[in-house]
Amino acid sequence: MGRMNSNAALYEDNVYYNRDMGPYQSLSLPWWVKTPERTYPVRHGCRIEPLVCGERVFGQIARDLESAKSSVDIITWGFDPGMVLVRGKTARDGVRYGDLLKKIASDPSHPVKVRLVIWHDSIMTHFAVGNMPGYYGSWTTHFVASISHYYSEEHQAYNVDWFKSVLSGNAPNIELRVREIPVSLLSQSLNDESPPRAASALGSMLFATHHQKMVLIDYERRQAAIGYVMGHNSITDYWDTKQHKFQDARRERFYKKNPTEAWNQGPDLGTTSGGTYTPTEYEQQQKERAVQSFLDRNSFVAMPYQDVSCRVCGPILYDLNHNFCQAWRESREQMSLATEALWAATRNSVADVFLRITQAVGDHIEPRASEAFIRQRQQIPFKAFASEQFQHSMQLLRTQPQHKEKTIKECYANLTRLTYHYMFIQNQYVQYKDWVEYLFDCISEKRLLGYKAPLYLFILTSTPERAGMDVPTYEVAYRVGYSQAMPVIQALNQRNFEQGVKEKPLTPAELSLQGINVVMGSMWTCKEVPAGRKLMADEYEEIYIHAKVAIVDDSAFTIGSANLNLRSMAIDSELNVLSQAKDAAYQLRCELFEQCVGKRGPEQFESMSDAYQDWRKTARENRRYKELGLPLKGSLVEFHVDRQPARPLV
Repeated sequence: MGRMNSNAALYEDNVYYNRDMGPYQSLSLPWWVKTPERTYPVRHGCRIEPLVCGERVFGQIARDLESAKSSVDIITWGFDPGMVLVRGKTARDGVRYGDLLKKIASDPSHPVKVRLVIWHDSIMTHFAVGNMPGYYGSWTTHFVASISHYYSEEHQAYNVDWFKSVLSGNAPNIELRVREIPVSLLSQSLNDESPPRAASALGSMLFATHHQKMVLIDYERRQAAIGYVMGHNSITDYWDTKQHKFQDARRERFYKKNPTEAWNQGPDLGTTSGGTYTPTEYEQQQKERAVQSFLDRNSFVAMPYQDVSCRVCGPILYDLNHNFCQAWRESREQMSLATEALWAATRNSVADVFLRITQAVGDHIEPRASEAFIRQRQQIPFKAFASEQFQHSMQLLRTQPQHKEKTIKECYANLTRLTYHYMFIQNQYVQYKDWVEYLFDCISEKRLLGYKAPLYLFILTSTPERAGMDVPTYEVAYRVGYSQAMPVIQALNQRNFEQGVKEKPLTPAELSLQGINVVMGSMWTCKEVPAGRKLMADEYEEIYIHAKVAIVDDSAFTIGSANLNLRSMAIDSELNVLSQAKDAAYQLRCELFEQCVGKRGPEQFESMSDAYQDWRKTARENRRYKELGLPLKGSLVEFHVDRQPARPLV
């Protein structure tokens, strides 16, 4: 049965009936994750509210922050203090995240303590991914932008000032720390995994990230406490609406060239040798047009983003707090650039020893006052967060190399084992070969045991952002009947098929004859145009799927930061939540289905047969509509990648 079956024996129960079940249930499938190692326990008396897309999740976070009275704890992969959480007509119309945090931290009536833990490996990775724009000051702008893009002049200046004030201690009650994953853990992380052998893959695996995203508000207030487990990064790119409108002005505008260069365009309106020069109205208009023309030519609106997070209450916050406090203790303050350079050059080894020694000496002389809150919180029992009004049960899951945890991987294994009707996956990267092989092992076992009912698999993912991710994506597409969706790699494998080195792939129609019904698609949007006018190719936009969601049989689901790839299952740190809240699972499925095809799908627990046919038809038709320049119906389009793959990345 493969690598994902190692813990299957822990779930063997003919009737699952014990105290771990929710207070209103007695019989159920064994959804909760079990491993021989330590896992977070199941928590009852909770509430989970899935939130689809940035407008809704960031808007709710903003409202909860405004109501905060004691503390705000944030873990995130990246942080953009200049992003606006609640937006008016444009991306700049509203209060910036950084200003909101400063506002609540300096409130004279009840100042809120704000703590942030952000992944930061080295100055090299900062240049590569730009996950904290402005962190190193304005001098790094050109380096980061040469790889990605420029922010507006105002946005970039704000970020630089915000990080400077926080890191220098001039922002009362706001503390920021960073953390990294030592490269020495890679071998341990890859135990029982099957990584690609290419040197390019090994190189990418050396840079593990802390990919968790969570927010914890007012933990000390117990019943009033609120938490978030997120797919969203706290960066302006990730703000979007559920409608994913074509080039929506509320999404951020970025620049391919430094926007300050715009002022060099058009006539020079400076001074003359005789003193101050007053330009004519015509010259001013020329200047304005030249500046605007430069900005228009060299700017673009952020692509649409599809993402899902969740808001949680109840005893699950006890475990979220444990995760945060552990991260806080394992984090560090900003280092000098000299130490950063040493850190980058030695890939953590020498610099890590130096940092830990100096940190230990400092702690011996004066224990960290900033950790006093951890000791105080240890006195609060998990039952303090329970409420009779909350009837959901939940379990916190992690991939955490520093603590040898792979419970998210086990969650996907168990959800796959327990799929008896359908599995819905919406994920940024669907590239985990071990999972797809295990999926078909589980289906084969069900068939051998006499279970003949049709099974449905709905997979939504984006075009891989790099060609080096195409081969891992193909390994999944090949297995689920969509090898023809990646024709270049398919052609490269043709000789292997003919010589019997690799089994000839099946088509979706052939899989359906076996009772395995698969739709693999992407999400797209298009410009609204007058009836009868055809769309141009650049008037379609792919919606970048950043979500990390799996739903099984309208009965259980997981949401969080983990992608369905090797990095998230083993190498990076991740945070997900698992719930068997059937009402929430059903509502989330309906909402995500409606985004794709304009229909919510069947009633809860009913057959997916008609929905499957709708998805297949819509996906095929929308691909055809794109070719003909016609408006899309819904956002679902058949998955298709037609390009030369690069050396594999992880």
